[in-house]
Amino acid sequence: MVRPVSRQLLVFLAVATGAACSGSGVRVQGNEVSAGELRYAFGPVAPSWRAVAVESNDAAWFDEVSHGVAHVDHTCERSMDAPLPSLVQHLLIGFTQRETVLEETVPFDNREARHVVVNARLDGVPRSLELYVMKKDGCVYDLGFVAPPERFESGRPAFAAFVRGFRTVHSPLQP
Repeated sequence: MVRPVSRQLLVFLAVATGAACSGSGVRVQGNEVSAGELRYAFGPVAPSWRAVAVESNDAAWFDEVSHGVAHVDHTCERSMDAPLPSLVQHLLIGFTQRETVLEETVPFDNREARHVVVNARLDGVPRSLELYVMKKDGCVYDLGFVAPPERFESGRPAFAAFVRGFRTVHSPLQP
């Protein structure tokens, strides 16, 4: 059953991935996403997560525990060769009063990823976000979690397991 999500969360997901439109033909089977020749996998989906349909995301879930939304998306265009910090800033468009709690570069699927935790406001509503952005073989992958600040920490362990399981399987732009 696909559950409705709040307007603020939908706005976040639409803004966060507006330029990263994955197009039609994306299939999610179990913990693997296929889009044409591209394939990647993600870690376990928590039992409290319910799939939600969010345009411009490969997959998204509403977390009943944290009242947050987790998402994963990709874009494969060689023109998306911006630095990782710039790609993260793109995901934060629309958020105001941003306070960066953590910003680091971490190993991720045999590459580097930018990992950030931010407190911000969306349409005046406080939100906490955790984002990972990675570039690999001509593709950009982003994984995100956004929740009300008072429930954010309760959703982070499940999101961490989801992120730890991420791996690319095949990219159509591999050299």
